[in-house]
Amino acid sequence: MAKRRSLLSATVVVLLVLFACAFTASVSTAQEVPGRYIVMLRDEVPSVHDAVFHLAARFGIPVTNIYERAIKGFSIANVPPAFAAALARHPLVALVEPDLRVEAVDQTLPTGVNRIEADLNPVAQGSPVDADIAILDTGVGPHVDLNVVTWVNCTGASPYDLNGHGTHVAGIAAAVNNGFGVVGVAPGARVWSVKVLYDDGSGYLSDVIEGVDYVTGKADQIEVANMSLAGQGVSTAFRQAIQNSVAAGVVYVAAAGNSKQDVYGRDGKFGTSDDWIPAAYPEVCTVSAMVDTDGKEGGKGSSTSYGKDDTIASFSNYSRSVVAGNPVTSPGKAIDVAAPGVNIYSTYLNNGYAYLSGTSMAAPHVAGAAALWFAAKGRDVNGDGQVNDSDAYWVRQQIINNGQAQKDWRPPVNRWKPNNPANDPDGNLEPLVYLKIAPTP
Repeated sequence: MAKRRSLLSATVVVLLVLFACAFTASVSTAQEVPGRYIVMLRDEVPSVHDAVFHLAARFGIPVTNIYERAIKGFSIANVPPAFAAALARHPLVALVEPDLRVEAVDQTLPTGVNRIEADLNPVAQGSPVDADIAILDTGVGPHVDLNVVTWVNCTGASPYDLNGHGTHVAGIAAAVNNGFGVVGVAPGARVWSVKVLYDDGSGYLSDVIEGVDYVTGKADQIEVANMSLAGQGVSTAFRQAIQNSVAAGVVYVAAAGNSKQDVYGRDGKFGTSDDWIPAAYPEVCTVSAMVDTDGKEGGKGSSTSYGKDDTIASFSNYSRSVVAGNPVTSPGKAIDVAAPGVNIYSTYLNNGYAYLSGTSMAAPHVAGAAALWFAAKGRDVNGDGQVNDSDAYWVRQQIINNGQAQKDWRPPVNRWKPNNPANDPDGNLEPLVYLKIAPTP
């Protein structure tokens, strides 16, 4: 999430309510949108369109989104709470939960690409990289330094990026190696612009779920999806959509968040209303941000307002524990890896370039790394003859296993804490995504 106005202003803020049953009245929050709801249908419903038509006619409600792939369901607007409660009791309906307001988090070799040695990776050197990355954001481009192959609009606004956040994220992951501008981690990889936020950087969770639904339907082509957005709460629909998309073989990479908190919230417990999502989900690759100012290890670069060179950024969320059954193992617990996220230079509006900071900028470094693994090994990366969530988790584990340990980032900042050289706030030292040696063709 890019940091602009405050620690939260450059994040996608999603506050969600956990329902004890299909529909319950809840305490109103700033993010909850009156009259808008997300509806999940029961799994046994044979035709989503037939069910939606029947329910819309039965209750006289306007439908804003339809989901058929990641989950079965739809979203509605301008509906009184009593209608939503009645809809929740219908035998075709599994769940009704409030829709929520969301907001954007916020050929020079960029320091971040240089720091993780992406420019030295043999797969990246064979650009354009043969892989596909979906950017679920404010849209992407058009931009001369990006290979955007598809523009998908889940918001009803312009399909292009009029905010800048999504274009910046895309350039970090995949800017073309063409002799001008910047170069990305996976140069020239095919970018799918999936616009889920409006031009002012805000939007609805229902649109984000539609973006996940779209990616799931294109899972035979899209290997990686980047979500540089975060919020607090619980959503059955959102998590199930991501679970089903990962089951189709897509690696989801998420920003940890910019609030200096545990990704499981202040209570440190997964599945409660203060979770930062999707970062808290075990199905996604969660990325923290580190400071790098010179593109080199050693801690010799200049310091910033977010910390010294080669340390964890002061705004970054972290992880004190990890839920049982997490599909990968990282020293960072629920954080897979760290990546550069301070003063990152990348593509921006009007074919331009800009510097932004935040875990939003860290995440696409890892999305690009995941794309390199797929380009090197093919879609069935683990070679078991199937494309499913085991491939997604295999890629995540390889990124962790090949990362650079924090002890190799720099000398200890505090000589009294020699085992925590990079000032990691939780003491669980996730490695830096690192591509100098692996993957190889």
